Amino acid sequence: MNFAFLRWVRAHFDLSSDMAEPTEIMADVEDGLVFKGTNLWVLIFAILVASVGLNVNSTAVIIGAMLISPLMGPIVGIGFGAATVEVNLIQRGLKNLFIAAGLSLLVSALYFYVTPLTDAGSELLARTSPTTWDVAIALFGGAAGAIGFTRRERGNVVPGVAIATALMPPLCTAGYGLATAHWAYLFGALYLFFINCVFISLATFLVARILPLPQHQFDSGRRGRWVNRSIWAVALLTAGPSVYLAVGIVRNTVFAHNAQQFIDEQLSLPGTYVVTRRIEASAGTINVLLAGQRLTPDQLRTARARLSQYRLPTTQLTVRQGLAGLDSTDARALRTSLLEDIRSRNEQTLAGYDTRLAQLQQLLLRSDSLATATTTVFPTAPALLREVQVEHPTVRQLGLSQLVRPAADSLRADTTLVVALRASGPLPAAEQQRLRQWLSLRTGMRQPVQLVVEIPSPARKR
Repeated sequence: MNFAFLRWVRAHFDLSSDMAEPTEIMADVEDGLVFKGTNLWVLIFAILVASVGLNVNSTAVIIGAMLISPLMGPIVGIGFGAATVEVNLIQRGLKNLFIAAGLSLLVSALYFYVTPLTDAGSELLARTSPTTWDVAIALFGGAAGAIGFTRRERGNVVPGVAIATALMPPLCTAGYGLATAHWAYLFGALYLFFINCVFISLATFLVARILPLPQHQFDSGRRGRWVNRSIWAVALLTAGPSVYLAVGIVRNTVFAHNAQQFIDEQLSLPGTYVVTRRIEASAGTINVLLAGQRLTPDQLRTARARLSQYRLPTTQLTVRQGLAGLDSTDARALRTSLLEDIRSRNEQTLAGYDTRLAQLQQLLLRSDSLATATTTVFPTAPALLREVQVEHPTVRQLGLSQLVRPAADSLRADTTLVVALRASGPLPAAEQQRLRQWLSLRTGMRQPVQLVVEIPSPARKR
């Protein structure tokens, strides 16, 4: 039973069954390393597209820039070179990565230096500091990219990885920081870019070591062992700081989450409003500006005593009350909060518009299909009148129309066929029932039929 399960696992999780030829894989890796001609121009235009997207706060434009960016090439080359013990591949990958990153930084800085729009939008601010999720996305995305890169048919894996790992926006954000002298933005975005590069390359290295790729053979066995050990040492030295950085990011994220929960539950009291909150995990401080009803000293002491309940026992809490304590840092934090709120509201509004548009499109398609079905089943009104007069000779006029009644959920519509008749004499109820049933059968039972019979009054006959 265990052997059968192991065979099932091996058959379903085998990575070598649809793997491309090693020569094709290495040729693709070599092509991605080159930064001249087409790749160089594509890189420059991708930088400008991403810079414009960050400048106007457009998510769609930023995604487009990530799709056309060739920055993944050198990073993948470094990982594959380390896995196959190709020292030359590693050297060229590092060289071209530094060239591409430097060019991206300079071009984006030049754009942000000349653009009249100098405000930092929410898309740009989101790239100024890495989080735990950025580390996880880079690691898992790099692994998915390495697997997709080695397949005979890549599908949409590589473009998806390019979007998820987001190498271009951090570099353009760093260019913004360089152009506007916002050094915190510069170093924060470069830090995020470094995290992405290291973990993508590390994931590529690990996946490539699992795959049956041939390794470089050295003339001297001693030199081969030395190079192999050196690559493993570099990989471990790279992974060590990366793990340390990841642990630090996780610790900062947990601290920020606990601090946010503490502020929301202990300081956001009725009548008191949190204007700004500055949470610094590295320094272990929480700085809050409150407006509205002032907290008493007893309330502040109670709040500080409850810090340990939120796993913040050594955190220094600073509470300023009243807008008189507003400083420049608070103003920037307030502006960032407003931008995030506006972005969230815009996304919710657009999502509502998209949902409503989809509902209206479904309603329109249903109405059109019903109208088409009716047209194909029914003859024209005069032809139908002649058919009706065979069994009901008192009918003199006939008209057709459709009544669309939207349902409560706005996703479906009930369409009723209205048949209006004018007869020279009264139609008994039984005769009207037979006529309604015949009309329903004539429509193919596709929709309900409502019969409206008009009998001229005696006065009108005279």
